Amino acid sequence: MKPFIVLKGSKNPVASNIAKYLITPILMTLIVVVSLQNRLRADTVCDDQEKVCTWKKRIVGIKTPTMTASGFLLDDGTLITNKHVAEDHPAVKVKLPSGQITTAKPLPNDHPADLTILVVPSYAPIFSQKIKIHQGKFQKLRVIAYDQGRNGTRVYPVSTYAIYPDSKKYPQARIHSDVFALPGNSGGAVVNELGELVGILASGDGNINEIIPAKHISALQNSSNDSKREDFVAQGRAIRTCADLLHESNRITKNPPDSLVSDLKSACLQSKNKQLFDQAGQLFGKWWMFLLSEMFLTESLKLDPNSPNTLMSLAVAYHLNRDYIKEKPLLEKYLELNPSDPQALRLSVQVAGLLKDEALAEKSLELMREHNPNAVEFAQEFLNSSFGN
Repeated sequence: MKPFIVLKGSKNPVASNIAKYLITPILMTLIVVVSLQNRLRADTVCDDQEKVCTWKKRIVGIKTPTMTASGFLLDDGTLITNKHVAEDHPAVKVKLPSGQITTAKPLPNDHPADLTILVVPSYAPIFSQKIKIHQGKFQKLRVIAYDQGRNGTRVYPVSTYAIYPDSKKYPQARIHSDVFALPGNSGGAVVNELGELVGILASGDGNINEIIPAKHISALQNSSNDSKREDFVAQGRAIRTCADLLHESNRITKNPPDSLVSDLKSACLQSKNKQLFDQAGQLFGKWWMFLLSEMFLTESLKLDPNSPNTLMSLAVAYHLNRDYIKEKPLLEKYLELNPSDPQALRLSVQVAGLLKDEALAEKSLELMREHNPNAVEFAQEFLNSSFGN
């Protein structure tokens, strides 16, 4: 099933499970080539984007016992990153923009978003924030984050689109964008072309990446205090345990031990983390344990109803389980968000033929003609065979 890469370091698998089923080798080669081209272009941005590049002065690298990640300064002694980066560690190592290596301690909070504030012990969390947070819906975004391969901060290529959530109704919902990012970039800043903060990078699948809206920062500050420590540490422990189990389980292709299934279900539910719900749902789908896959992915959609990665993962689970009636509305919603996705279009054609749904067939072919014309002939042949004419 389609993977959900937590962009935090080498511990998490980067390989795409859905690619095994749906993406051709030629397409995978093209993706690799384009990704390498994007990486080569990334370092040239700062020559002419001064407002964006000033963010390099705020970016920090974060090292924990389990990963390398990113964060950025709110003020001289206060940082922000993801909860799934801090986990339950009492302190993490931080490389400041000056190159100084120091430690920072998580400040407990009970905010539902995957965010936490880190405080350098010699400073008080005064939150003298001088960052301009933009509330609009910019489509061209950039990630500025710590590049563990280069051992320094980088500005990555611009996105072409971004899908924004209703953050008040769904505080765990993310901005979904094709903004370029790499493992280890979790916690990095995502800005528009004016250099205004739009969000904090959380995760992605190598194709569509997920960004936590920056508008949560104020509420995060208000909910951060030491009285929340017990629950905060318990959630962090569940996040770490779930992530470790997912990583260790990835090499199991089928028939996992009952004890492992029980431990995964318990830890991942207690993590209260959308991206871990996605990963757990995908893993159970790979094991053909579709009830558990459906449970986790449905819980994830409750937190973020317009998450393309979750919609596709659940659609693939239903497809593998031959539950095409449940798959159909997920594909229709996904194609509203991402109409050019070749895998979604191919699945949509298959579902239309299997259900003999003429309206879905016509819509799928229409989108294929616009976005993937080379696939139309084969799709038409399949539908002709399915409908008998």
